[in-house]
This record gives sequence, structure tokens and C-alpha cells, in this order.
Amino acid sequence: MRLLNHRILAALVIAIGLMFAKQAVAQEFDVVILNGRVMDPETNFDGIRNVGIKGDRIVTITEKEIAGKKTIDATGHAVVPGFINTHCHSFAPFDQKLQAHDGTTTLLDTEGGGSNARLFYEKYEGDAFINFGTGIGHEEVRRVVLDGLREEDTFDPTEILVSRGLAEKDGRAQWALDIPTPEQHKEILRMYEQGMRDGAITVNSTVGYMGYGTPTYEIFDLQKIAKKYNRFFGAHTRFGPTESLPLNYTLGVREVIANAVALDGSLILSHINNQGWDETYELARRLQKRGMNIFAEYYPAVTGNPNIATPQLLPDKIKLNNVVVTRDIYNPETGELFESDEAFFKMQKEQPGKAIFIKLRPEKWMKQWPHMKDIAIANDSIAYYDENGELLPIEAHFSKYGGHPRNAGTYGIVFREAREQGIPLMDIVNNASFIPAKYFSKVGLKAMQERGRMQEGMIADITIFNPDTIAETATMKAGMRGSYTRGIPHVIVSGQLVIEDGVADTKLRAGKPIRYPVITEGEIELDLGDKPFQWHADLEKGDFAPSNAVETEKNVPADPRSKKIETGATLRGTQNRIAHDGRPATFPRCLNLCCVSGMNYPLNHPKLRPFAHLLAPRLFHVSSGNEDCQKSLVASADARARSLGFCCEWHMVAERFGGIGAEAGTQPLLDRLLEKGDLSQQTDN
Repeated sequence: MRLLNHRILAALVIAIGLMFAKQAVAQEFDVVILNGRVMDPETNFDGIRNVGIKGDRIVTITEKEIAGKKTIDATGHAVVPGFINTHCHSFAPFDQKLQAHDGTTTLLDTEGGGSNARLFYEKYEGDAFINFGTGIGHEEVRRVVLDGLREEDTFDPTEILVSRGLAEKDGRAQWALDIPTPEQHKEILRMYEQGMRDGAITVNSTVGYMGYGTPTYEIFDLQKIAKKYNRFFGAHTRFGPTESLPLNYTLGVREVIANAVALDGSLILSHINNQGWDETYELARRLQKRGMNIFAEYYPAVTGNPNIATPQLLPDKIKLNNVVVTRDIYNPETGELFESDEAFFKMQKEQPGKAIFIKLRPEKWMKQWPHMKDIAIANDSIAYYDENGELLPIEAHFSKYGGHPRNAGTYGIVFREAREQGIPLMDIVNNASFIPAKYFSKVGLKAMQERGRMQEGMIADITIFNPDTIAETATMKAGMRGSYTRGIPHVIVSGQLVIEDGVADTKLRAGKPIRYPVITEGEIELDLGDKPFQWHADLEKGDFAPSNAVETEKNVPADPRSKKIETGATLRGTQNRIAHDGRPATFPRCLNLCCVSGMNYPLNHPKLRPFAHLLAPRLFHVSSGNEDCQKSLVASADARARSLGFCCEWHMVAERFGGIGAEAGTQPLLDRLLEKGDLSQQTDN
């Protein structure tokens, strides 16, 4: 009897112990994910496991049974690191929710950016749905320095189109069209230096929008700053997605690559999905194989989403960029192509900051891009403002959203395309989650060293999706542009379920800043470490200005647009300039045009292509006969030609057409010549 009692007592002790043990296990984790297909792109691990999360960390990944306060059954689902979007211009609350439904846990702006990192991080610290970070933006800094905007109006990438609109109210975008004076150039560099000290993650440039007024030395200096602080330089490169040879997009790519190679710097090639993308991809892959810290990104859409008054779409530029309004540009208010040029330019004049949709790429590229490896996937999101000019609140229904559909469905598109084409799932997870973390880890960004991986000890930013059903549902149709990606039931940010069973918990503010430590010691020094490599390395004093720097004290407009000069000629072109004091101005872009009476015809003009070999690099200019003006223009062109390695055959045709002046109808004359399709006589003189 005594033995039986001992056995009963022992059994009770064991039972009680097991009960408490189970309770302990149940309380060990805040969230557990059971029976999911855990995929870690860094180690290439792919297997069914249970995941335990405590606080903001992944504590265990195991085959053993685990329990927690909240349980997610992930049977049949992939459990992967949260997607990291490296190219986002909207941190508005609704837009953060929208992108979380697409599996995104981190939003970074490594292309646009803002003018003041401190103000940006102060705004979103503790008030972000998902993670956030930005670089310092070239065009925003230029709007402060050249257009006189305040940093308070330019620090948040969310307001980038509003900022453009403010700068363009007077009908002129100085930030895009003017070349900074030496003092303004220094102020631009100073603002970047301050941004790096304030923890900005990248040095950014959208020079593709500012090629008319951004000299090459300005880009080189920005890349020097990136190297100085061991940060990435992120670039929307020079030349546009619609321009053709000799202004191909890949020429701009080569500019920043050459600088990065010379500096041994780190480089992000923003949205390479433009003409020549395959060439750009190959360049990046070859440099990656050589150990260079470089990666490219793309977004899966054939349409872009710029503001309607983007410089390339202004009345005197749009045709030169091979854009036809009624064929290529969608009215954001209807989702249909504009019916007329008049309607487009009316909206451009009245609402310069309005975002529009423009077709830039053939559909077949959509199926080719997912095959690229070791490339980031981004969406280039732009904030949407409703009819009252207000950002949508986070609680708004997706049907109220009128922005670009890619902002809602980028990852859904890519994963669907990969599934349909049989592309390995791990390849896409690698691109969506790990590639940004991998390369930012190399430049010491701790927040990225702890993300992008499904490993114990990492930050619990996790996306759970069904590989068999994940797909975009957003379309260009009104009311469907913000429709959520299907097949993503759960998204976790810093251990918190921001999306659970397909529903967003809009009260949560789980997002953390992605930022470098703030530098407080010392002062800003505009020393870029370049002196030992320059021609004046052994000189202490002298004139060390760049040989292609603007010499005038005032801004020299790169695109005067009907600005009168003393000779009486009217220069409307993108590249021909005469400085205010009559001295030669410089040419930041290649000279590849036929200039008659100030009207430019680039060599990609359909009727000039057959004669490109004859026209380049000659410059034709019919002036009002002012000899000084002609000499000045020729001298400038000749000097630039030498610097570009061109054969210098510059011919003035002052009297070729019977002394016709700039205001006397030379434009119709050239039009008639083009209509005849015979320029042989003109090009031989």
C-alpha cells in the first residue's frame, strides 16, 4: 500500500511538472510559426520548420514542437525574410500599409531621397507601420540651393512631386535645368555632408531628370562623398528611358560605373528596366564577380509614374524624347490615354506636380526580368494624393487609391511570373529579401546586417505567402489600382503581426529606422580626398576649378527656353549655351545635334537618323550674323569636342541660307529640308 502511494505521488509530481513545463514552453515565445517552408537565401536553407519569435528576434528555427502566445499555421506556405524595397518615394501611412500587403517589411529610398535626414527620421520615428530609411536626394538639395525652397518642404521623399511642383510654379525648373555656380556647388556638397553625418543611408542622384544642368564633375564629387563615408551611391542615371542613340540610357550607367571603379566605391543602379537593361545587367554582374560592391534593381512595370511637368515632358522636350502624348501617356484621372496634346499640356500647366502614367517599355520585357539573378526588386512607389490634395489615411479602403498599380503589386507580379515560368522560388526570394541586405551589410549598415535572413538571432521581419497562389490583383482600372496582392496572409515586422490573416492592424507602429549612427563630433569639412589624384597635387594655390566648370558668377541656364542673348539669337536647345558675359559656356551632355536658329534636332530625330554619321560631331548654327557670338559658340563646342575625344569639325553656317537671322523663320526652312530628306548639301558645308 505504501509503495502504491509512492507511485501515485511520483506520478502526480511528474504530471504537475509536465503541466508547468508545457506552460513554460507556451510562454517561451510571443509568436510561433508552425509547419512552414522556411527559406533562408543567405545559407540556401529550404525546409519545413517551426519558428519561435520573442520580442523582435527570431529565437529558434527547429523541427521540435514549440508553442507561444500566438500561433500561425504556415502549412503549405513559404516563410521567408520580409521583402526589402530599395526604391520607394512614399512613406505615407496608407502607402506603407499597401506595400505591407505586398509582403514588404522595409522601405528605403536610395534614388530620390530628401534634403534633410534629421527631419525625415524625426518625422517617422515611432510612427511608421513598417521599417523606413532614406538617402540624401540630389534634386531636393538642388531645389533648396537653386530654386530657394526650404528644407522643410524638401526633406520627405513622400512630397517629391509636391516639391517639384513648388519649384516649377514659375514655369522653370532651375533644379533640373541650371548649372550651379562654384559657390552653389559647394553648398550642395555641404548639404550632402550634413546628411551623411545625420545618418542618411545613401548618397542619391536622379540625374536622369537633371542631365540638362548637371555637369559630370558634380556627379563625380557626390560619389566621392559616398566613398568618404563608406555609403552607397544610388543613381537614376543620366539620359532618359525613351531616348535612343547617341543618348542611350546605358551611357549614363557607364558614367557612374566609371566613377565607382575609380573610387573603389559602392553603387546602386536604380530601376535599370529601361532600354539597354540587359547590357546594364551584364555590366553589374561582371563587376559583382570581380568583387565590386554593386547591385542593380528593377521594377516590373511597362509604365512609369513621373510628375506631368518632368523636364523631359515639357512642350519643347517631349518630341525629342520620342514621346507621343496620345500613344504613350495615360490620364491619371481616367486611366485612359490622353485624347489630345492640348488636354495634356493644359493639365501640365495647371497641375505641374500631378503624377501621370507613361508607357516606356514593351510587354515582353516583363517576362524576361524575373530571370535576372542577384538583383533587387523595387517598386519606385510615388505617393498618391486624392482629389482634395490629401494623402489617404492608413484606414482607407484600397479602392480609394489612385496611384500606380505597381505600388500595390510589385512582388505579386514577380512571384507569379516566376511560378508560371518555372523559375526557382529561392532565386526570387533572394532578390526580394536578401540582395539589399547582403550588399548594405558590406558597408556596415547594422540594420541590414540583421535583416534579410531567416536565421536565429535575426530581426523578425518575416513574410508568409503561398507559392502556389501569390499574384497581383491591382490593375490600371479605377478602384483597382490599390487592390492587395493575394496569397500573402501574414507579414511580421520586428516581431509584430502587422498583417494577420490578410487584415492589417492599422493601430500598430512596428517600423524601425534604417539608419547609420549620427555623427556629432567634429565639423563638416569639404575634403573629398581627391587632391593627391589631381593635376595640381603639388600646388598649394592657384585656379583649380574644373576645366568644364561654369565661369560666370550667375547661374548659366542649361536650357534657356527662349532666353534672349545679346546677339539677338534665341537658344531653345538642351545643350547649346552662351554665358551671360559672352564667354564660352560648357556642355554637360554630348554634342550630337543640328542647331539652326537655336532650334535643336538631336540625332535620334527620325528624319535625321540616316544622316547621323554626317552630322556628328558637326554643329550647324545660323545666327544673326554676330561674329563674336559665332566665335564664342564655336570655341566652346570645339573645346568640348576635344574633351570628348571627337574629331573637331565644327562648321559655322552664318551665311549659308542667305543671311537668315534667328528670328526670321529658319525653323520652317529646316523643316522643309527635313521633309525633303536630303541634307547632303548642308552637311558638306
